Amino acid sequence: MLSERDSAALIVNGSRRHVRLLRRYRCDELIKGIDPLISDLAQKRQLSEERLLDAQAALDAVLAADGDLDDAVRNLFDSAKQHDRSAPTAPVLPDLFPSGGFSSVIDLPRADEPDAVDALAKKLELLGTGHDLAPHSAKLREAAQTVREALNAHRDAIRTQKGAEAEEDIAKSALRRKYEANYLDARKQWGRVLADRLFPNLYPSKRSGSDAAKVLRGEFAEKTA
Repeated sequence: MLSERDSAALIVNGSRRHVRLLRRYRCDELIKGIDPLISDLAQKRQLSEERLLDAQAALDAVLAADGDLDDAVRNLFDSAKQHDRSAPTAPVLPDLFPSGGFSSVIDLPRADEPDAVDALAKKLELLGTGHDLAPHSAKLREAAQTVREALNAHRDAIRTQKGAEAEEDIAKSALRRKYEANYLDARKQWGRVLADRLFPNLYPSKRSGSDAAKVLRGEFAEKTA
């Protein structure tokens, strides 16, 4: 029988093999109840995989936006150093980067970095619109906002992914229960010998051969559907 630890791929594949065996032995009355559950889990599994890909894409967007924000901070630091060399009597670097470097900003937790960058942009704005470094302010704020939006999108994608996984787990449980119920019904109607033939061996030993191992992993699921 199936286990709670079994993957959706194994449960779907095993159930499809069970249905083929039911047809082979002309026990079609047990197919009607399990077929819709197989389709439901297959769909929920696909949806869960798609939501995982969405979450991964959202994370990639976060990492890219964070890299752009770090570059904006580095560019400001470099420009501030150049400004102070050109105007040693009016240095701005000590005020913008009191620690002496930009690491104190870009090494912050990713969720905290946008606020720190906005504070940096505010310091630039206080220098006045005519200051050489003034154009950096808008670039910093835009990059910070992009990171915030990317983080929010990633959080939403994670929530959606978890919801899809929960739906998949529910569908797995429903199909697994029906699979077990089919076995009990088969034993009542046709006895143990035939009932055992209607259910594939889903946990072959190592000596069963490489093809059996591939079936166990679900690698033949689509080819044998």
